[in-house]
Amino acid sequence: MRRKSAYWIQHTSVFHEDEYECSACGYISDRPYTSCPNCSHPMKGTKYDPSWVDEIVAMDAFFDD
Repeated sequence: MRRKSAYWIQHTSVFHEDEYECSACGYISDRPYTSCPNCSHPMKGTKYDPSWVDEIVAMDAFFDD
């Protein structure tokens, strides 16, 4: 049976280090491995998730800038 390759979803935050989420199983890692330590899917790169922008918008609204 052929296994479909997966990718890391890079979650960037303003206040803490980047996290990488496996697109196949949802495993969260502190760095992008060549294969997922949880499900062993081979990784074919990283996709960027710009969720940090939402944090900046919320801080901007909070401080009324």
